[in-house]
Amino acid sequence: MRTLRIAAPLAALTLATAALPIPAARADTDEPADAPAAPGTGIAAHHDEVSLGGTARALRSSSANALTGTDLAGVTLGVARNLGHDLGVSLSPGLTLWAEAGLVTGSADGTMFQSLSTSIDALGLTGGLAARYRLHRRIAAGARVAFGAQRARVAITDRSGTAYDHGWGAMASAAAALDVFLVTPPRRFGLGLRLEAGYVAAQGIALTLHTDRPGDAIPLTMTALSLGHLDLSGPTAALSLLGRF
Repeated sequence: MRTLRIAAPLAALTLATAALPIPAARADTDEPADAPAAPGTGIAAHHDEVSLGGTARALRSSSANALTGTDLAGVTLGVARNLGHDLGVSLSPGLTLWAEAGLVTGSADGTMFQSLSTSIDALGLTGGLAARYRLHRRIAAGARVAFGAQRARVAITDRSGTAYDHGWGAMASAAAALDVFLVTPPRRFGLGLRLEAGYVAAQGIALTLHTDRPGDAIPLTMTALSLGHLDLSGPTAALSLLGRF
């Protein structure tokens, strides 16, 4: 009898517990930390971008190689805006289109005839479009094209002084990039690195070197080195720090 008195309440308690609703498991506890973001979230949640880094351009033309045997090395600065956000257009999940503006500098030194010191300085201003595809929550691949203008300055120095000139010409560039993000949404600011490789096609710039002495000029077109039009075209590589917000 004593056993029956104890068993009856236990059975009632068991039935009451079984009848209670079981709470659903939270999705965020079962999702891996590095799971890809859902369409419309993730990297695309940031609509503005700023990048700053270093760049190098290999010079391949005879006019540039006559002045220096080194590459143009400098700084690249860029800003971009997500066009899909502004226009309300969604290309596909993970794919975004950006409008870009950029500034790139470069310089290189060299020698001619073992007695003349040479220097090249370049400044490029461009604008273009970039397409970026999210491969993972922290990784994106992209491609871009840009058009603009480039200013080139050349100086040749010997014991008697320096002759120099500068000019402007058109330029175009195309590149492929890989972005690796260290900080991603839902944070308000994204931080990452961009590795980029591409090519710059530059218009030859006609230069006539002048010294500081009035009436003294050295026309490059009359030399045997054919430096009348300086061509700074060549393959490029860049590594940049990338911020999105």
